[in-house]
Amino acid sequence: MMATAHTLVAGAIAAKVGNPSLALPLALTSHFILDSIPHWDFGTSWRKRTKFATGAFAIVDTVIGISLTWFMFAPKVTPLLLASCLMLSVIPDWMEAPWYIFFADPKHKGPKKNAGLFEKVFYGVYKCTNKAHTKAPFPWGLISQIATVTFFLLVLQ
Repeated sequence: MMATAHTLVAGAIAAKVGNPSLALPLALTSHFILDSIPHWDFGTSWRKRTKFATGAFAIVDTVIGISLTWFMFAPKVTPLLLASCLMLSVIPDWMEAPWYIFFADPKHKGPKKNAGLFEKVFYGVYKCTNKAHTKAPFPWGLISQIATVTFFLLVLQ
């Protein structure tokens, strides 16, 4: 899912639950639940774009998601809890970033034959955080994402 989807659901969790002991693990868990629903995001077709373009899209998406979520939920929850939930909701994707930035190759899947320790570790993190991913083509994957976020926002209001 896009970062905007993750942050909106995490903001709703923070506002609805309020208790950090429950809201924080729910915000993190929501990442994997959302990623298990067929969706499209900027990482879906990364092999067809430059790393710069994919990174720029991801950064803009994250800034929009955090800004929109902050605008919607800041009046309803403490800033520290909201910021913590937002961070936890996107941290699995951020943990994938070193693989994409330093090692991923559009022509090659997985670590290269002579890969060093860091390449192997970052690929392992990428594979672990991607176990829940279910991709769908554009525009259906975007439509399913909008429907999913709308559902969670309505349930958590």
